[in-house]
Amino acid sequence: MESLVLNLAATPVSIVPYRRAITLVVSNKAIVLESYPDTRVRAASVDMLIPSVIQCTQSDFMPKRYVNILPFTRKNVYIRDHGRCQYCGRKVGLNSFSFDHVIPRCRGGLSRWENIVICCMKCNSEKGSKSLSKYKRPLLRQPFAPKLDKAAPAHLVNKIAAEIPHISWRDYVYWNVILEP
Repeated sequence: MESLVLNLAATPVSIVPYRRAITLVVSNKAIVLESYPDTRVRAASVDMLIPSVIQCTQSDFMPKRYVNILPFTRKNVYIRDHGRCQYCGRKVGLNSFSFDHVIPRCRGGLSRWENIVICCMKCNSEKGSKSLSKYKRPLLRQPFAPKLDKAAPAHLVNKIAAEIPHISWRDYVYWNVILEP
């Protein structure tokens, strides 16, 4: 388990193992803002829920680079498209879908957020290199680059981009499972 670390200004600055988070709390260098439910640590000097979000009481460190667009990854495209083929609407597995270039690569289409949708194998083979206007099915939703509602430190975005963090982190680092434009 890991804990999200915020600075004095409540800006996410790091992700640490829960044991490090407990050490920071016990040494009065941080306070617990959120805890994982039903996960206690019991030792001679401590008996507490495992912290999921802590805030440093002395650090005003600010990350240098911020981003507000999620990295373009297979899993992030899958999450954006709700795990459904964007032509027929069928649910597809994370390991059993293909990317479809809305504007085919042979016609100059690029592999980027605005031109990629997830697609079942059947629809992808039917569409082939046809343009959208020549394919029998319209897109259920236009592709878009999903954005965080506020900028987050780039190193944290890259670290948790492939995973959906614990629900208790949502108020501190926006990472909605249902990514809206």
